[in-house]
Amino acid sequence: MPSRRQVLAGAAVAVVTGSVAGCLPDALTDDDEPDEPDPDLLLRARVAAEVRALAAQYAAVITRFPAAAEELEGLAAEHEEHARALLPRRVARTLTPTASPTGTASTSPTPTPVPTVAPTLREARADLAAAETAASRRRTRQTLRARPESARLLASIAGCEAAHAALLRDER
Repeated sequence: MPSRRQVLAGAAVAVVTGSVAGCLPDALTDDDEPDEPDPDLLLRARVAAEVRALAAQYAAVITRFPAAAEELEGLAAEHEEHARALLPRRVARTLTPTASPTGTASTSPTPTPVPTVAPTLREARADLAAAETAASRRRTRQTLRARPESARLLASIAGCEAAHAALLRDER
């Protein structure tokens, strides 16, 4: 039977060892398994990047055709709101993936290409409408891979994008 002094010494060693292990760099601990990124969060980040690219397309059209600013700024602002809803600031700080051509998310920042704008406002509106329609279809497919809360948000965004396309096709 160990003495009281031996038990206390053993407890002290255990406490110190546990404290020291907590201070060691991750490379020196047994936890070599990297955390798997949340697939739903990656999906939301990719969609947020796509939505911001669509907002950038609006900004390029507004720059080229300032007379259309009143009509288009509201639609672009809705996309910025969608991006914020998809990736609130607290989440965006920890994960800032960008969409890649393969459809996977990457955490490395890539420069956003400046969208090209058609030579006439009519053609630019048609391009925006086509982009909105394509985005709405993508969102609809993405809802199938999302968790329920994200699927509802994606479905709402898809509906908004479809409405934008209809508004842009409406000739004034």
